[in-house]
Amino acid sequence: MLGSDASVTSVGVIPCAIAWLFHLVEEQKEATKTRFSIRVSAVEVFGYDESFKDLLRDSALDGVSVLHTSLLVLLT
Repeated sequence: MLGSDASVTSVGVIPCAIAWLFHLVEEQKEATKTRFSIRVSAVEVFGYDESFKDLLRDSALDGVSVLHTSLLVLLT
């Protein structure tokens, strides 16, 4: 997901999405003089027991409570 640092063309989905997000925010800031606040999380669900891993942190999530509905997964 994170890709390689070697080349711009080989970066992963997360760095591309974040770069795109900040590009759009910068355009909107210039056009509207609006202030923005951005919070980002990237979580992988894996394994037969549906374990969670925070893709923006080195270690797996510990002590995560999960609320799951058909439309929403909320990690607290």
